[in-house]
Amino acid sequence: MGDSTTTETSAYLAIGLGGDHLAALIADPRQASPLDGTGAAFVAAGIDRIDGSAPDGVTVEPTVAAAFLAAHAPGTAFLAAAAPHRDHPYNLARRVASLDHLSGGRSGLILGVRDGYAPGDTAWGGAGLTEGAPLGVGTTRDVAVAVQKLWQSWPQESIVADRESRIFARAEQIVHVDHRGVFDVAGPLTVPSTAQGSPVLAWYADSVPEVAAAGEVADLVVLADADPILLGQAVAALDAAPSSRFAADGRRPLLFVQVAVTRGRAADVVARAGSVAARPGVDGILLRPDAGVGVAEIVGEIVPRLAALGAVRASEGPTLRDRLALPEPARLLAGARPVFPAPEPQSAPQPAL
Repeated sequence: MGDSTTTETSAYLAIGLGGDHLAALIADPRQASPLDGTGAAFVAAGIDRIDGSAPDGVTVEPTVAAAFLAAHAPGTAFLAAAAPHRDHPYNLARRVASLDHLSGGRSGLILGVRDGYAPGDTAWGGAGLTEGAPLGVGTTRDVAVAVQKLWQSWPQESIVADRESRIFARAEQIVHVDHRGVFDVAGPLTVPSTAQGSPVLAWYADSVPEVAAAGEVADLVVLADADPILLGQAVAALDAAPSSRFAADGRRPLLFVQVAVTRGRAADVVARAGSVAARPGVDGILLRPDAGVGVAEIVGEIVPRLAALGAVRASEGPTLRDRLALPEPARLLAGARPVFPAPEPQSAPQPAL
């Protein structure tokens, strides 16, 4: 398990929804409210963008979908799917931070290497503003680091709103990120940090090199396949990865494994999911419905059977980080240069005589 001290034997539960599912829920938001009763740690919104699926005729931008659905399923947490293929780190960090504020700390980001709906073969090259960078593990890792730094560049605790000194914010605590890598980002972000410090950062991985890179920078990893050999290699890669994400010692990212949900095969899905959840090193399962499988089938058939078997446990807590028992992220900007000088206290204006 990601936390070596846990005594839980059941796994976390997550659900991955593609653009067709998101569009259906947005068209009839009443279908979203049953998600609150699943006990799922999170719903990954727009996972079809990053899981290698062929582009469908229907899609919804994941942060927009997550912001809408979070209002209609207030007990559900959401990860928005994205990749550097389309999204520049600064814009991505700002959108997800805004989503986390809107949802009260129930949000995060799940990264992939490429976006199936984005044009071109380079990172951020589709807009035609730059030549772009090669798509690959290194580029996604660089985005993960840059986004994390941006999320920490304007600490929420800097906002003091001190009426006596007339200081709204300790502006000297707002810092440049000065990130140099595949993407150069000066920062800071124009959005302060959120209720959970930083949104949860996940990585959707379909190879051992991706898992190894994710192990260094992510809170959790979603493994695309439950193949026993790949799963064993993924667990070993995570255990060996020098994680820079956590402030606490003895932690490695949580490992979720994707389980496909095929229409009309509920018993088979439950058996497979239960088997995967019981494997050593697995912290959670992510149910990924095939086309034609509705959210109602997952909520009404699959999840109750898994819960009855004791294969999954309900996740609770005000923030997504609480639900996953994740520690505060490690501080990445110690000693960073301030953007502004420290504000000087001001005297309150005297009333006119």
